[in-house]
Amino acid sequence: MAASGTTTADWEFDKFDDGSLKIVGELQLKKYGSFLEDYASQLKDIEDALDDSIGDSWDMTLDPIALQFLPYEQTSLLQLIRTDNKIFNKIITVLASLCSEMDALKHEAETKFFNALLFYGEGEPEAGLEDGDAQVQMGKIIPLLQMRKTE
Repeated sequence: MAASGTTTADWEFDKFDDGSLKIVGELQLKKYGSFLEDYASQLKDIEDALDDSIGDSWDMTLDPIALQFLPYEQTSLLQLIRTDNKIFNKIITVLASLCSEMDALKHEAETKFFNALLFYGEGEPEAGLEDGDAQVQMGKIIPLLQMRKTE
């Protein structure tokens, strides 16, 4: 026990402070500050670049062609749902197919019906419609509302 006490005393450093720790700390702090400034400017550049395009919507008159990038999955729902519990497989398959159908119907509504319903009745004269014009407009939109999915 006495030997171990003397070895720890041999390894102790004296408390001499020449200021080198303070200089190294200040240097690291300056490097960290410049890193934060560079990172903040990069984030600001990204934010400025995104601000220009966030509110942009597709204008058919300026750009008549639109591309839709959707990932194509070659795996079917039945291949994705495989557990040892057959009842659970059936329930999950039904719920997954319902979600897939809702997604397809939402896409169809957005592409075929939203714009027509949004602009229905636009361009009405300030004096109002003449007799029978409202019925004619309604008659013109009925075929769109009766449209069925043919796919």
